[in-house]
Amino acid sequence: GSLADRFGRRTILLWTLLIFSAASGLSALATGFVMLCILRFVTGFGLGGELPVASTLVSESVPAKERGRAIVLLESFWAGGWILAALISYFIIPVYGWRIALVIGALPALYALYLRRAIQDSPRFLEQRNRKLSLKERMSSLWSQKYRKSTIALWILWFTVVFSYYGIFLWLPTVMVLKGFDLVKSFQYVLIITLAQLPGYFTAAYFIEKFGRKFVLVTYLLLTAVSAVWFSNADTTGMILGAGISLSFFNLGAWGAMYAYTPELYPTSVRATGVGFAASF
Repeated sequence: GSLADRFGRRTILLWTLLIFSAASGLSALATGFVMLCILRFVTGFGLGGELPVASTLVSESVPAKERGRAIVLLESFWAGGWILAALISYFIIPVYGWRIALVIGALPALYALYLRRAIQDSPRFLEQRNRKLSLKERMSSLWSQKYRKSTIALWILWFTVVFSYYGIFLWLPTVMVLKGFDLVKSFQYVLIITLAQLPGYFTAAYFIEKFGRKFVLVTYLLLTAVSAVWFSNADTTGMILGAGISLSFFNLGAWGAMYAYTPELYPTSVRATGVGFAASF
């Protein structure tokens, strides 16, 4: 995010996408656990850099009346990727192994070639590119009296949403196995639960322009908490699926609203830095 405020949204978006894709493909060649961990670290570095920059670019490029909906719909493609990943896990890994799945993860590098010609930096960034602030000035701005409350609120918000999201979905296949399902069955249930992410995004995209960012965030986060308690106490297949679907639906709706809300609280000169630091927290 910090580099995007200095060198432009487009440049950093392309570089982080390439880092993410290349490290994902190279992970398939890992000869041991330590090497795999290092390559996954680099993959995460690319992904972590890409997400806040993409939302910042779209936020600055879309008219205000459509901005919230556009960013939530942008983030809904995250769910599309999850669903594709779940399909690969279910159909590819049991037959061909995990290395092939990681090779498939390198394909977005080809998309970077298209983006290089298809997108430009946002008009807002181009207007103020000759008045770039240093990193120290940008950090001072984030913690100035004007933006301090927003920065604290956003850092807490990002921490809780990402903690709940990854805490749930990274462990979902393992939880399914612990509840007595075999690995293939667990991948099948994860796929079903993941499908609920899409309507979660789409309803949030509809409500965010109708009722506002805060209403969607608060409502969806509260219902995420209720769903999490339900899921932790589920003991039948029907309850596990029902609670998992509810959890997936509301957690991802909140995630989308958070991405729409965050860039709007900062001015152009520090926007990507603000989003990036909130996301990294």
